[in-house]
Amino acid sequence: RRPRVCRPGRSRTVALEDFRGAGRVTVLANVYVGCNAGRREAAVFAHVGQRYYDAHPDRVAFVNSLKGGTDCDKWPGLYERDTVRLYPEESKDVKSGTNMPLVVDDDAFTMRDDFFTTPFGHPSYVVLDGELTVRHKFTGPCCGIEDYYSCSNDDALALDATISGYVDAILAETPAETAPAETGAPSVGSPAVPAESTGAPSAASPCETGAWSAWSPCSLVCRDADGDAGVQFRTRTVTDRRAVAGRCPKVSTVRECREEVPACDATGYEAPGPQCVPEFGTSRTVAAASGGFDDPRDVAFHPAPGTHLGAYSEGREYPADKGEEAWVLNGGNHSVSIVAGMGTKGQTTMSRRDRGYYHYMIEATALAFNSVRNSGREADRDSFGYWAVCNDNLNTYLDTKEPNYFMGPTLYNSDPSGGNTVNGAGRPCGPADECFLLHSDMLHEAPGCIGIAHDPETATAFGNVYWAFDSTGDRVDGQLVRFDFQQPHGPGSMDHSVASVRRYPEVKLKRGPPGVHAGMVVHPTRRELFVAVPGAGTVLAMGVDSGAFARTARAEYPIFSNRLPSFEYSIWECAETRVFAAGLATPSGLALSADGERLFVAEHATGVLHTFEVASGALLATLATGRTSIGGLAVSDVSRRLHFVDRDTHTLNVVAASAPCPAPYASRASAAFAAAVRNATAELGAGFSLRLDGGCAVDTVVPDFSLFEQVHADTGYASNDTDVQGAAGMDADAALLAGRTDCAADSDLNFDALLLGGVYCHVC
Repeated sequence: RRPRVCRPGRSRTVALEDFRGAGRVTVLANVYVGCNAGRREAAVFAHVGQRYYDAHPDRVAFVNSLKGGTDCDKWPGLYERDTVRLYPEESKDVKSGTNMPLVVDDDAFTMRDDFFTTPFGHPSYVVLDGELTVRHKFTGPCCGIEDYYSCSNDDALALDATISGYVDAILAETPAETAPAETGAPSVGSPAVPAESTGAPSAASPCETGAWSAWSPCSLVCRDADGDAGVQFRTRTVTDRRAVAGRCPKVSTVRECREEVPACDATGYEAPGPQCVPEFGTSRTVAAASGGFDDPRDVAFHPAPGTHLGAYSEGREYPADKGEEAWVLNGGNHSVSIVAGMGTKGQTTMSRRDRGYYHYMIEATALAFNSVRNSGREADRDSFGYWAVCNDNLNTYLDTKEPNYFMGPTLYNSDPSGGNTVNGAGRPCGPADECFLLHSDMLHEAPGCIGIAHDPETATAFGNVYWAFDSTGDRVDGQLVRFDFQQPHGPGSMDHSVASVRRYPEVKLKRGPPGVHAGMVVHPTRRELFVAVPGAGTVLAMGVDSGAFARTARAEYPIFSNRLPSFEYSIWECAETRVFAAGLATPSGLALSADGERLFVAEHATGVLHTFEVASGALLATLATGRTSIGGLAVSDVSRRLHFVDRDTHTLNVVAASAPCPAPYASRASAAFAAAVRNATAELGAGFSLRLDGGCAVDTVVPDFSLFEQVHADTGYASNDTDVQGAAGMDADAALLAGRTDCAADSDLNFDALLLGGVYCHVC
């Protein structure tokens, strides 16, 4: 992954390998925008970086990773002003920010996770030599201070001496005659300047735009009688030569192409109407594959069957190496049922739930696995086989407490070797013991959560990104929320300080009746998230890599998991969202076909399964199942059959084609349009968009530092809402609450604090 350099200049990306070379030195800074110590030291880092660039433009690069919520146009301006105060004389000649430091938009936290794995402190730094070997790694002199001015000028300036000593020593190791020539020309560490440019980006040099291209082909070959419109686009080059805040014009524009597209019956294209899809064939059966569940809400297939149960568990044998393994989520008894050896003679079912199910798996309504094999991540970080559930509850502890909305998705590791299964006494689970799950992490920003999908991205270090349907939202509309658990705290810990949660209030959602699942799935190559919206009768499609930070969410949504700067809680705007399908009757489950070409949509009460072509949105086929309460859908990677759960019959069902399709269905998607999109994306990168709304601008707000706890003094929940977390829950004395017996719903005994103290079993 090549993060974007957003200051100075905006027309390049970088990777660590760019800084390799004999005689070079690279200094990386790990700073969070909500950290007072980080802001204090950032001014020193910027000045020292520019000073070394002025002296050694081809040999030294300083890189600052921007993360935690803000943008490159406003936050660097804070420390650039601070630089003048710290260096009143030198700053007359050393104009920090002109060339250094390079501010990198590290929204995936890759730089931090590569070099500053938690619990390494911050602000922190690494110094790399020309072979990219870490020569020095240290925390800054202001680390641990709470107030900006608690770190004196002299303390902050000590960073200058430390970095300078390290850099000078490495520079001296390479004789001047063998070091890169210092010509003053743009180097690997400076902003990219087009060849025809006469100088570096400046405030006076404008955004240069080229001529518009011709309009692309339309996205559809033909349209149905209802007149569904396709889209087409045109592009132009935009060269950003500015070094100040602001935005250049967009590189693409999009319009509908309704009139340009003929009706399907006039083109030789197969007439609109039902077509044959492989999963249904020309004839099929719909039958129960397993039963006896308790209000099943969702189903997913484990990507590595046998991982969790093995060949023997709880005194029973399992066909660990045979058949498939379906995991069914039970809303009725707050458990997950594992159907092992599915489709074989040895098929059997085992149910388990969290030891603290009343909080971590309460009315769980959606389940998703990380099924990304060979992600390229380090083995000890790869979360392949992890799974998460979404809890449709407002944190009432089985209706024994008033709701406090401190609820969200729970993350689990399905591999029991990680110490995440215990017996009833909380000890390691033996072969004959009844086993309970221990969660690996939990975040608390989506109460009433009814849908969840794993994001198969490979940019983050751990692969724990999930999208969730928060039905409570702003208490008017539900909202889409992106959860990145990042480095899970693991079983037995309660540290939620390392995570990223992003709200998308512009993506308005509406739940269906109680207990109705909302299907969600991320297309792995199109990078689109499909969301069933039961209460609106629609399916939305959103570009998961679109949108931008707007402001912190801490003020508007005061219930969250942790107050430290390393916990990002932000509001994102301008995500590319469209209605993929409308006019549906309470859409619930969603699933992609194994080849990603078709999207299956279930209607909860009618029992109808719709099949849409992903590329065009065309309705290909409709199947009446005869069921009346369909929840989640899943397609098996092995059999490629479509499965669904039904709440009223308490069954897991399978659709099996008994006669194959005689020929492939006719696609309505234009191959010429798809080729044009690929070419435009390759040429223009992230700037290319297929938005129909004419563009969207985000006016970012730098977070208020008072919203952040500056020093990591505890390892538990850290909401500032006393209905969520009382003072006793902020420290190790939480366990002392175990003796309390005031169990009434309106008592101030905080059950979240009890869990923080490790109290899973209590008289209340």
